[in-house]
Amino acid sequence: MRRTAAIVVLAVLACSAAFAQQDAGKDVYVKSVRIARVYPNGLGYRILYLKSTLEYAEMYVPTTWLSFAGDSKANVIWGNSDEFPYLSIYYVNGKFDRILLFLHSNMHDISWGTLPPGIDLSSQFNVQEPPRDF
Repeated sequence: MRRTAAIVVLAVLACSAAFAQQDAGKDVYVKSVRIARVYPNGLGYRILYLKSTLEYAEMYVPTTWLSFAGDSKANVIWGNSDEFPYLSIYYVNGKFDRILLFLHSNMHDISWGTLPPGIDLSSQFNVQEPPRDF
């Protein structure tokens, strides 16, 4: 029994060391920002957020970034707790990696807005990465 426990402990230590080496050398920076308003659109989400200078700014997250595959640039996490809505942007080695949108699942929440019809936003949703001014 003790021999089996010792083997399991050694296996766990060996696996954790192997997984820790996979992330070695990566410089990861995460920036979390409160969202003031989310505007859904067929092309993606227009997000209004508050910068550190107490000014509002906007960013556009295209639907092409959202994917259920593992290589997506953006994911949406739905919830109803008090800290929602906010976003977290991940930078790896100084380059944009992914964005996580933590949004209210109730679309009648005050954080959801509607865009006026007839506005062409295709040029705004044609972005490669989010802005860096927070």
